[in-house]
Amino acid sequence: MPKKIAKFTLKLLISLGLLAWVIFKVEWAQTWVYLQRVQIWQVALYLFLVLFGMVVSSHKWQLLAKFKGINQPFFDYFKFYLTGTFVNNFMPSFLGGDTYRAYQIGRPEKKYAEAASTVVIDRVTGLIAATILALLFSLLNLEIVLKNNLLIFMNLAIIGSLVFDLILMRVKKIAYLQKLAGRFLPEKILHFLRELEAYSHDHGVLWRAIGWGCVFTFFGMAMSNYVLMLALGVHISLLNYLSVIFLITIVSSIPITINNIGLKEWAYVTFFGLFGVNSSLIIIVAILGRFLQMALSFTALPMYLKSRKKMVGTDL
Repeated sequence: MPKKIAKFTLKLLISLGLLAWVIFKVEWAQTWVYLQRVQIWQVALYLFLVLFGMVVSSHKWQLLAKFKGINQPFFDYFKFYLTGTFVNNFMPSFLGGDTYRAYQIGRPEKKYAEAASTVVIDRVTGLIAATILALLFSLLNLEIVLKNNLLIFMNLAIIGSLVFDLILMRVKKIAYLQKLAGRFLPEKILHFLRELEAYSHDHGVLWRAIGWGCVFTFFGMAMSNYVLMLALGVHISLLNYLSVIFLITIVSSIPITINNIGLKEWAYVTFFGLFGVNSSLIIIVAILGRFLQMALSFTALPMYLKSRKKMVGTDL
């Protein structure tokens, strides 16, 4: 627990530091002028794309869960996915939305390790999808990418991480290392690692998950935010936008802040600034998107309270 408190405190301090940077970076006097440009239909389209992304992600999660023998109705996955987002947005505690999701689908049959593995693989395949799209659109916009050292570095870092992951997968199959791990790691951790490793025996389910991850990342994240950028009057070509938005997604997923607060806004300013986008305007895009997603996830409050009662009743 002291380690968790220290980790949480460090993340909080980093978030506060980045938020302070954001506060001083934005010309707040112009905020209302920017927001008046947004029309209701644009907000509706943004929310539709975000909801579509959640539906796709819920389907992907259900696909992974079925592979582990966990069979629940699709609505349960969507409900827990939306509620997990609510937990991340409004209750950034030691529990976390991913832990909540894993507990909820594992609870009926007490398949907690299997359920946790579905959430981990869901995250991993989502990150792989973002890297694939990042490399794809960087390649399509190669002339511009090669003119910027930051974009070159980021793409090389992505390629390096993929190579490292492939090497790590090969190393994990060495019998000696497996025996060594079995000697020093607790049985619960070994059991969980075996649950994760089982996915490598069926590349079909992994590739389907990555495919659905690409659909979610492109529509539910990239295109939804592009709608907000157009609504607020940000001028950037679609190809330039797509060559950096997935890099922003990867950077924002680095777990050094609470729910990527501050980090996402910093990444928006840094990467879109390469194309001359006004820093105050692009931060407003990030903040508005965060606010709308929080408002959408808040609709899960009744489901969260109901599930909390069931959890307490189970504990009793």
